[in-house]
Formats: sequence, C-alpha cells, structure tokens
Amino acid sequence: MYALWADRITQKTSIGTSPFNLVYGIEVVLPTNLAIPSLALVQFIEETPSSSMQLRQLKILKLEEEQEKARITHVHHQQLVKASFDSNSVSKNYFQLGYLVLKWDKAHEEKGKHTKFQWMWLGPFQIVELIGPSTFMLQDLARKRESLPVNGQILKKYFP
Repeated sequence: MYALWADRITQKTSIGTSPFNLVYGIEVVLPTNLAIPSLALVQFIEETPSSSMQLRQLKILKLEEEQEKARITHVHHQQLVKASFDSNSVSKNYFQLGYLVLKWDKAHEEKGKHTKFQWMWLGPFQIVELIGPSTFMLQDLARKRESLPVNGQILKKYFP
C-alpha cells in the first residue's frame, strides 16, 4: 500500500509532475510538512482567497495549468525517446541490394538451446529486396529465397 502511495506522489520525468498533482491539482502535504511547515504550505495558507467559490476556481485554473504543463513535458519526453530509438535503428545506407549478410539465429538464442561452440549466425545470405527502411528479403547462395522478411537489426555484413 505504501509503495503505491509513494509511486503516486513521486514526480515522473515523462510528465514533469506527480500523478497525484495531475488528479488533485495540488502537491501532497505529508504529515512531516504539517509538523514542520514548508515554504509551499505557508504560501498556500497566505494566498487563500476569502470565498470558497474563488478558492475552487483558483484550484481548477491551477489544475488545468499543471495538466497542460504535464502534456507538453510528456510530448517532449516522447520525442526524446523516439529520437533515441531512431538513432539505434539500422541506417538506410548500411545494407543495400546484393550485399552478403549473416542472420542471427534467434531460435537458438536462449541458454540451453545451443551448444558452446555452435555458430549463432546463419548464412551467408544475399539481400534481394528492400521492403522498408530496415526490412529486407533474403536468399541463400543456392538462390533459395527466404519466406519471411527480416529486420536489419538481426543482420550483419558478411565478409568472405
């Protein structure tokens, strides 16, 4: 229960605030902050409007501002994650038609499914078709075409 509470009041990088703040529009006031007043608590008490209607409208406006800031921060964070992912993908010029490549043996990747000296790269294969920016159709040297396309992340150049 405490772990869930701690997760909800912890500031998240992707949204720039805590989920608690997004839902309720205020930062959580912990019991330690009541015993030893913090600057935020003192400012909140001093800026309290005279009527409850004004207080509610002020809280709604602050909540909307916080949610908009969180949305902007989230969009920025998504762009950073996408840029990082895209930088790790295979570049368009790395593999071209006719290149000889080796393909990672995904079926025997797990421990116990291959022997110590088993070769984990299959091939060589030749790239015969570019389907997408990092998706290729391969054929072996006997001109037998593979039935499924292959992602460039499991390929490496073959140098005979």
